[in-house]
Amino acid sequence: MRRPVRGVPLVVVASVVALALVGVFLRSFGAAESVGRPSAVLEIVTFVLGVWVPLFALIYACVRSRVAVVALAFCVGLSVNLVFLTHAMPAAAVTDNSSVFTFKRTTSFNPPNPDMLQNYSPSGVSTTCPGAATWNWTCAWTSDSFSAGQTLSAGTAQVDLYVGNTNPSPSLRFASNLAGGSNNVCTLTKPAALADGDVMLAACSFRIDSPTTVTSVPSGWTLVGSRVDNAPIALVVYSHVVTDSASEPASYSWNLSAVVKYAPSLVVYTGIDPTNPIDVQDGVATASSTSHVAPSVSPSVAGDVLVTYFATATCTQWAAPGGMTERADTTFCSQGAGTNTDMSTSDEFLSAAGATGTRTATNDSAAVGVNKIVALRKNTAAVTCNLAVQVARPIVFRSQATTIVNSGTQVTVAKPAGATDGDVLLAGITIGPVGGTSMSAVPANWTLVRAASNAGSVWTNTYTHVVGPSEPANYTWTANQTVQLLGDITAYSGVDTVTPVDLSASGTGFQTMPTMTTTGPNELLVAYFGGSNTVSPSNWTPAPGMLERSDLVTSVASQPWLGVSHQEQVWPTAGATGARTTNSVPTVNGPVGQWLALRPAANSVLGTGSVAITSPAGPTLKSVSFTTPAVTFAAGERLQVSVTAPDDQVNCGVSVSYDGASEQSKLTVAADVPEGVAGLLLLAPALPVGLRWWKRRQP
Repeated sequence: MRRPVRGVPLVVVASVVALALVGVFLRSFGAAESVGRPSAVLEIVTFVLGVWVPLFALIYACVRSRVAVVALAFCVGLSVNLVFLTHAMPAAAVTDNSSVFTFKRTTSFNPPNPDMLQNYSPSGVSTTCPGAATWNWTCAWTSDSFSAGQTLSAGTAQVDLYVGNTNPSPSLRFASNLAGGSNNVCTLTKPAALADGDVMLAACSFRIDSPTTVTSVPSGWTLVGSRVDNAPIALVVYSHVVTDSASEPASYSWNLSAVVKYAPSLVVYTGIDPTNPIDVQDGVATASSTSHVAPSVSPSVAGDVLVTYFATATCTQWAAPGGMTERADTTFCSQGAGTNTDMSTSDEFLSAAGATGTRTATNDSAAVGVNKIVALRKNTAAVTCNLAVQVARPIVFRSQATTIVNSGTQVTVAKPAGATDGDVLLAGITIGPVGGTSMSAVPANWTLVRAASNAGSVWTNTYTHVVGPSEPANYTWTANQTVQLLGDITAYSGVDTVTPVDLSASGTGFQTMPTMTTTGPNELLVAYFGGSNTVSPSNWTPAPGMLERSDLVTSVASQPWLGVSHQEQVWPTAGATGARTTNSVPTVNGPVGQWLALRPAANSVLGTGSVAITSPAGPTLKSVSFTTPAVTFAAGERLQVSVTAPDDQVNCGVSVSYDGASEQSKLTVAADVPEGVAGLLLLAPALPVGLRWWKRRQP
């Protein structure tokens, strides 16, 4: 190893080779750690200087040395490694290329969604999504962005989730003061919000100055215990389990044998055993007094809901028993006090089984009374919740630009920063509050989605535009008269550039967007809530489940202010979105709004699956695998895993645990050949050749 090679000491040749290989090695790490793909010029220069120059030097200087073939193979292996690394995934590539995206609680990549990151090892205690175990939710984790041309191989993807399922704790869904009356029928209206598995309790207190009976009961309702009589008042309580909310009638009627005065009550609870909803119950008649006592009962299950009913044959207001919450206080007051009726309904969520003790309610008018105490049984049977899992290239918020014009005819909004070819720009232009306002000029190549107005004084118009290779620095809309204008342009990647908008709707009622039915998965709901105000600038509270991107308001003291809130929400599954309601502070005059669903790019969903988790279970590892296609990413695209719990209150009290030492939820995708293997693929065939040549050189 000390002899010269044609006059050049071999140590010099070795040193040159070593330096070249170290340079390539360092460049490989640089490529892996960069936030994007290196420039083509930099790749070529590195490839030539770091590989081929040392290669030719070795061929020339070491043609008769056994070192040459080994070094040659090593250089070729490293060159393949370099090419691989500069195209490795993800965009902010790491030193390994495992293609394992671990869920992380930070929200850097696509807020408010948490991140998922390669080469990340959680430690400590995990967190959960959502924050509390429940049903009817979607959680999504998003990767950092890819560079143009990066690829995902066809193969099998696997999502590992640490999922827990507990029987949902009972909760109140509906309670309302209902109007009493004088009739031979006690009628209750179905609540607007009702779901399968709900348990309803309906009560009716009525006068029995003459014998009065219940002659018919709505289908599916069951008398709880027995009727309680204490002339001249009677009380009945019925229960009903909702098995098909869509088929429930608009109202429920109990027919009576005579026209009498009555007071009704209706409460609805979730998380109750649908098979045996009544754990225990009792009811008694009480003597004339302003204080009435319901007996103690002993629930067999921890977590029951205790419901009490107190009624008298007079017109009075009640104070709920200590520790209980009054849900309704119904009276029917007509003519003399001695001919009326009333009823108070209260509840308490119990923490333990066993004797409840008596419950005492008071009122302000002494009379004989009747009461009922009912313990609704918490559902403790094992239940199975089915979660939907999806891997997709989502619609991603890129950036936003806004402009406020207090008075003028034009609003000019800058092109959002970083918007690139193929991005879809969504503009919300709010104008007013002046009657007869219209838009007289719109920027070229912008398409009107919808124009919504409140009596012609405040308008919110939405437009879309696909970014092309040549774009102006800003865009201008012109009104037909001097008004206040609010401009909001948002850039999104991953939107279908042919038909960006799936569907749209105008707001109905006060600051409420009606339900829409999306036609595909992974759509982005965008809402604009607007209006004017004569008191002070208005600010909106985002609708439940929505993220506010902007909250714009003018500042003109001499006339009404104009304001608008831009909100959005990912909707991962096709189907009804439900209504969205927001509120402004202070309340706006003449609210106006609209919302729309952006359609994702074609083939955005890479795979879907499901995970079943049976209660009771803490964080348990559940995996789902599915076949994914080969993907070549555009600049700025991301990967996203979404998990959706169904609207199934009977079976789902679920959450996903992640970002913890023992709960490392993650996505594993099919990868290109890892860089270490890529080098060995070419190095391995060269080594036998080198070995054979070396043997021939031996004496």
